Amino acid sequence: MLTSQLVCTQATLLSLQLAAAVPVLPQSVGTSYKAAYHYVQCEADYVIEPGSTQELADAIKAYKQLAEEKGAQLKVRVSRRLFHSTTSFVCPAQLKSFADSPENKPNVISVAVLHERLNTTLSADPEKFTMRIGAGMKLREFTAEATRNGMSVQIGSLPAYAGLTMAGVMSTSGHGSGDNATSNICDTLISITWVDANGNVRTSSRDSEEGRLFCGGMGLIGVMTELDIQMTPPTHTKLITRYLANDTDIVGDIEKMLKVSPHMLVFWRPDMKLYSAYMLKPVSTSVPAGDAHMTLLPNYKGRTNMAHLFRVIQEDIFDETMRYSGIAESVLCPTVAANSVAKTWASDGKGEDVLFAVGKTNELAATECWDDCAWNGPAYNGTAEDVHLSIEWDDFQDWTTDLKNMFKYDLWETEYDKGRCLGPGYIWLRFGIWERVYDKGRCLGPGYIRLRFRHGGPDYLSMHYDMKRPVYVQSTWLKSRAVMDRFPMRYGFITDLLEEVSLCKYKGRPHWGKNFARTFTHPSCSIKDRYPRSFDKVLELQKQHDPAKVFEPELWQKIRKQESFKMYPRCALDKTCYCQEDIHCPEQHRCIPSRTPGLESYKVCKPDWRLLPESGRA
Repeated sequence: MLTSQLVCTQATLLSLQLAAAVPVLPQSVGTSYKAAYHYVQCEADYVIEPGSTQELADAIKAYKQLAEEKGAQLKVRVSRRLFHSTTSFVCPAQLKSFADSPENKPNVISVAVLHERLNTTLSADPEKFTMRIGAGMKLREFTAEATRNGMSVQIGSLPAYAGLTMAGVMSTSGHGSGDNATSNICDTLISITWVDANGNVRTSSRDSEEGRLFCGGMGLIGVMTELDIQMTPPTHTKLITRYLANDTDIVGDIEKMLKVSPHMLVFWRPDMKLYSAYMLKPVSTSVPAGDAHMTLLPNYKGRTNMAHLFRVIQEDIFDETMRYSGIAESVLCPTVAANSVAKTWASDGKGEDVLFAVGKTNELAATECWDDCAWNGPAYNGTAEDVHLSIEWDDFQDWTTDLKNMFKYDLWETEYDKGRCLGPGYIWLRFGIWERVYDKGRCLGPGYIRLRFRHGGPDYLSMHYDMKRPVYVQSTWLKSRAVMDRFPMRYGFITDLLEEVSLCKYKGRPHWGKNFARTFTHPSCSIKDRYPRSFDKVLELQKQHDPAKVFEPELWQKIRKQESFKMYPRCALDKTCYCQEDIHCPEQHRCIPSRTPGLESYKVCKPDWRLLPESGRA
């Protein structure tokens, strides 16, 4: 009896010791968190939401102790409940992006740190115009806090979407636009407070080796918790728009517009031969500011019918319905046209679109669409294919030529196809181009090519490291979430071709928060080789600060070891490979070489027209 009581007492004490090893923190419901785009679901043994640097430091120490006691490896990653990534970099212990269930890793303790409670202003210096903020602060909170403290953000430093967190933008190489000018948050950064793998609190200056890795380095050596940011006195911004311009000489036009302002974003629709450019220019506060505010992102509030409509056209891979129904020109095209190349940067207080305006800088810097965003709102039930890389300006002209040729030779293969487009746009609403009986108004969904600009920089894993004059090229298209496990995006072979050509022919550097696993694991286009002068430095800093690789995600391990993706049936549909054979494609598709001159070595999955003899291409 005594022996039994002693054993029970020892077991109770051991249980209490293990429990004590894990601090009491605000615990999220469940152990999973997912992407707003619905491509990734991360699983973790523990999901914590610290409210301060010290809380996080204590937690890291406790989980490190727990892992040592269990003889397990500790893995930690930072994100938020609904994140904006399309790969598993944000997951602590999984490679698979489509994580339907937890992966069995008995020798790993995985911890997810959700940093949304690290979102307060810790201090502000009105004389130096600096702010110290929590790294989990969202951009919309940041601009509001800047206004409250009588300061402005720096023009060009923020991405367009205000629902991202400051640390998330910094660590993934997120950016605004500024040709040889301020173009991301790290350009305004003074110092970083962070927690290392041992639970120690550290501070690093912007120009330190650690600072150069935190900017664009995916948190490979620790967790950012506090940021010191250089602000400016309150400023006004002038918006100048070049609206629905012909793209015949788009590169020459851009070169001229960058002389007007380096802070410019371009929405381009090569299939419609149109672009719109939005230039932001600082002006004196003596120039009165109106009520213009940024509203660039598509808002699908109240459009509950869109999910069904997009599901129908995505399933219609042979154009059998769209060719005759008239749905496109009467419903679909007008709806999405206003939300692609014809979208304006800002609206006034009455909700009217404006092309030219002067407004407060904080009001024109970034925007939010909340639950009405097409990719995560309940009305649309959609998702986005978001591919984002940087290329050199010297290659920009050739890149645009190749892209135009992709549409000419791969999308418009025959006379039968001349009306095809990757998505509707303003051209159908005003100009009536492509008036063919069968193909009038064909469209898939809203989308565009975004073009932004930058200067080279010293951040070891950033998209712009050691580049002369980087151009950010981003391909964003929407599709139905309901059928994406069976059908690719309508005419998605064009965006697949664009992705691989930009990566391989133009040696593009991927945005760490966008793209797909295949972008980072291409067997012939190594990401490690994109950073010949800095990759070893990254490994040295990992070895110095995190030798146990607590913060290293599994996808980064594949990059480090230069391991390529695995081929399996329908892997191209999952965005985990580029097809080499028909078996890699979705059903009723074939893996076919590009028809674009000079790009014949690239293959894409196209609908198998042999199954539709009346198409004339059997």
